[in-house]
Amino acid sequence: MLNAITIDVEEWFDTILFNGRPAGACSRLPENIAAILALLERHCVKATFFILGSVAKNHPAAVKAIAAAGHEIASHGATHRAVCRLTAEEFLESLRASADALAALTGTRPAGYRAPTFSVLQDEAAFLAALKTAGYAYDSSLYPVLLSGRPRAPYTAACGLREFPPSVFSCAGLGLPFLGGSFLRLLPAGFVAARLAELNAAGTPGMLYFHSWEFETARPEGAGPVAAAGQFLNAGSVPRKVAALLDSFEFAPARQVLAL
Repeated sequence: MLNAITIDVEEWFDTILFNGRPAGACSRLPENIAAILALLERHCVKATFFILGSVAKNHPAAVKAIAAAGHEIASHGATHRAVCRLTAEEFLESLRASADALAALTGTRPAGYRAPTFSVLQDEAAFLAALKTAGYAYDSSLYPVLLSGRPRAPYTAACGLREFPPSVFSCAGLGLPFLGGSFLRLLPAGFVAARLAELNAAGTPGMLYFHSWEFETARPEGAGPVAAAGQFLNAGSVPRKVAALLDSFEFAPARQVLAL
């Protein structure tokens, strides 16, 4: 079965543990993107890159390199500010601004969107309708975790927008994440692969995601020891786990898996 492989392209200091660039902080985002592109090329796989508008502004060459390699360019919002902290007007402006920034660099408006930190906490119908109004074709923000009642397989929302939820496995009737973020960092590689195989056997494509900063080769300069330890705990395992998954499963951009 064809699974989706996606990368959230953001600075390490964009996350909730830092919430802004610390004094003296450095960025190795272009180097991290180059490493990810090389990994994907070795496995002859195309992916979806959910890119922040701020990254498009500060690292245009990296965005152009992703597009030039034939990967799908999608939006991660204008900044990494949580959707639940934005007004409706601010959210629409973020959608427009990020799409404009990415289109200006690549010549194509993004079809996909992912909310920073999956931060859609209420009024999902309005959230999806806003994406549809802004010209997006699909979303990958609604985690079907715990008792959310959200579908685990891709589906079409009432507004016509396609939703490709991040993957969970079932444990005592609860949906538990395993194929991205801290879950991918901390869970054993064999456990992750077994859960993905179960998902595929049930007829559901997986949604693998990881972050550009998980390809950092050392703790970034300017990252304090406590926050850095929390964010980068076992991050060094991500490139190896992704490579192993690429060896064992079939992957493609989210838009291709959805046949959009």
